[in-house]
Amino acid sequence: MPELLDQHELITVPSYRLITMRDEDNDAGAGLDEAITQADTVVVASTGYELVISCAQDILPVSVHLEVWSARPADADEPGWSRPRAFELECPSALVVLSSPTGGALDASLPGGQGVYALDVVYRGREQALAARRHVLEHEDTVSHVQAVAATQPGGFERYRIRMWLMAPLPDEDEDE
Repeated sequence: MPELLDQHELITVPSYRLITMRDEDNDAGAGLDEAITQADTVVVASTGYELVISCAQDILPVSVHLEVWSARPADADEPGWSRPRAFELECPSALVVLSSPTGGALDASLPGGQGVYALDVVYRGREQALAARRHVLEHEDTVSHVQAVAATQPGGFERYRIRMWLMAPLPDEDEDE
């Protein structure tokens, strides 16, 4: 039976509408432009070394909940959440960084150690976040309206959940050649 080993939550205003997650030892730039372009269309994409989430807006808080499991958890059929998108992420140091460029960040140690992790990513609240953004921008005093909207919805309307679990050992460097 899969066990929840650890969990973290990042609440941030997503700079450039981006949230990324990668192992601290992975090169942040490898294939990133392509993944960002793809995420603009399908919300979530990956290079295999870095996960990219394209948020719906960039003026209100966004919540990203990270769950680390001992094995693949049972599917959570929860109303309002998107269908899960599956990815793999190489984690050579077992320390992932979940962040927004020039914004908030958190580091999370992976209890399963280094390896290739499977990820399921779901989201909800994107339309509500866009509607709240439009409402805020209709007012001259946007700062106080952002604060008022953020106060009514702690963590924001826009929410993402990443579930990850150790899937396999890292590939040998010789196999890449």
